[in-house]
Order: sequence, then C-alpha cells, then structure tokens
Amino acid sequence: MAGSAGRINSLQWLRFAAAFAVLLYHGAAYLSIMRGDQWAVSVVPSWLGAVGVAVFFALSGYLMSVMMMRYDASRFLLHRVVRLYPIYFVIVGLVVLAGVWSPIKPPLDVNALLLLPYGGSSYALGVEWTLVLEIVFYIFVAVLIALKLQKSAASALIGWLGLILIHNVLRPDNPAVNVFPAHQLPFIALNTAFAFGMLLPLVVTRWSPHPVLALILGTATWQLGSSINVTWSRWGLGFGAALVVLSLVRFTGWRTLFGDTTLGRLGNHLGNYSYALYLVHVPVIRTVYAVFPLLSPRRSFLLAVVVALLLSMPLGWLDMRMYRTLRARVDAGTPRVLAICASVFVALFAVQLVRFF
Repeated sequence: MAGSAGRINSLQWLRFAAAFAVLLYHGAAYLSIMRGDQWAVSVVPSWLGAVGVAVFFALSGYLMSVMMMRYDASRFLLHRVVRLYPIYFVIVGLVVLAGVWSPIKPPLDVNALLLLPYGGSSYALGVEWTLVLEIVFYIFVAVLIALKLQKSAASALIGWLGLILIHNVLRPDNPAVNVFPAHQLPFIALNTAFAFGMLLPLVVTRWSPHPVLALILGTATWQLGSSINVTWSRWGLGFGAALVVLSLVRFTGWRTLFGDTTLGRLGNHLGNYSYALYLVHVPVIRTVYAVFPLLSPRRSFLLAVVVALLLSMPLGWLDMRMYRTLRARVDAGTPRVLAICASVFVALFAVQLVRFF
C-alpha cells in the first residue's frame, strides 16, 4: 500500500520514544532512591513514565484491532506468547547471571516469572507488572476472536470501558500501587489506553486529526483528567495516546521522511529494539548506580542511559530473530496442535486467576 512504510515507521519511532521516556523516568527515580540525589528528578518530568506506558498500551490496542481480523484465536494468542516470553526469559537469565558479580540480586518468584495474575511484586526486572496487563488484554481479544465477535468488538470495548468507569467511580486507582490482585486487573484505569487504542480505529473510520492536532487534543484530555485525580488522568492519557496513535497510522504527509529513507529505517530498527530496552533498562540502571557509587549523579545517569541503549541493540536484534523464527513455527503448526497449545496457556492463566483472585 502506498505510504504504508511511512506510517509503520512513524509508529516505530513512537514505540522507541515511549521506551526512551520510561528509561529517562526510571533513571531519575532510581538516582533519587539509591543515591538520595534529586538532580535528575528536578530535570526529568515525573510524568514521562506514565506517558510512555500509555503509549505502549495504545499501540498494542491499535495493533490488536488489526490482528484480530487476520488470525484465528489460537494463532493470535500464540503469536503474542512468542512475542513476549522468549526475550523476557533471556534477559531474566542474563540479569540472574550478572547478579553473581553485581551487588544487585534480582528476586526470583515462579508466579512472577509466569507474567500471569498473582498480585505480587517480586519481579526480576522491575517492569513486568505492565506485561501482566498486556496478557490480560490479549486473552480478552482472543476470547472475542474465539466467539467470532470481531464485528462486535467496538460494542465489547465500549462495554469494557463502562465496567472500568463503574469500578473507578467506586474504587479510584491508588497512585502508589502498580500491582493488583487478579479480580481488579481488568478494571483499573490503566486499561483505558488498551481499550481506546483498539476502539478508535474501529469507530473512527473516515477521519483522524493531523498528528500535531492529535497531540494537542490528547494533551488537553490528559491535563483535564490530571486536574481531578490520578484515575481520570489515566483516562485522559489513555484516550490521548490512542488518538495520537490513530493519527500517525492514517497520516501520510511525512512519507518522504518515514518511508524507505535513512530516517525511516533507523526508526524501524529502534522500534524493534524498544521491547528489549524496556525489559533491560531497570536492571542496568540499578547496576550502574550500585557499581559506580563514586561517580557523579550526572555521569551516573548518562552512563546508565547509554549502557541501556547499547545493550538493547543486540538484545533487540536477538528478540526479533527469535520472534520471527518462532512465529513461523506457529504458522506452520496444525490447527489441532495450535489449539492444544493455546488451551494450555489459557488454562494456566485461569488457574492463576483463580489462585490469586
């Protein structure tokens, strides 16, 4: 399709920007926590982390609106499994190995390593709580596909947003908590980014704002929500992130920048590395701050950011290599085998859901 490369690469740049925003946020936060130094906190906006996560979620929502039309439930779910887990286990293994020499010793909890609902916080990498929400969303989409409700997905998403709204009115999100018991997972306001990201391309079929206008409108809805409390800030941010994603998907005005150009190809690579960057950055930050206690705060912060970016490149390359290989194997599987594998994963999810309800 004409201009498709430009649109994809603009989303890849957005994916990288989201990961980089979370990297900067955690770099500043851990400098304050581990060193007691407020320099980076005073420079890096405290909202960068929330914005980065919301953009990731909205991107997932948009992509699921496309993928649910292409695949059956088993293939869809297994594609998501081989996308999330392989590089995650590789990076956890590397962090555990590094802990032999590093003063940073990651916690190891089987329930946490599964990335399924359990309501605890013993995550080896420190960011996995968002992946739990991702998997809950993927199960939701897989159920829609299995029930052949793709054409009714907009109604299901609106219903989900309604349930989130009722829950948020009765029990507003606690800003100090980012791990949740199983029964609360589908109803916290963070999920609005998934829901709006998937809903907007389904209901807004002939129009989308210019990306700059989308950014202005999205920022306005986020700030409006922020003037009330954290819960409504997440609603505004979820809608705003979804609007920006939709605008980038449909805007073709900068295909000369993000098409088959050096800038476009660079964005594509950085976007491919973003998941590895997201997984590896907190262990890198904590290790750098612990291993170089005498380094100045500014140099420590810069070193942590640079090392995380550099490590994400080979890990991101490995991530994409493994994903493409495993996805091809999924696609080569028979419907019976795929259904059994997907059913095992869903059963494991259900067991965890019941155990930690």
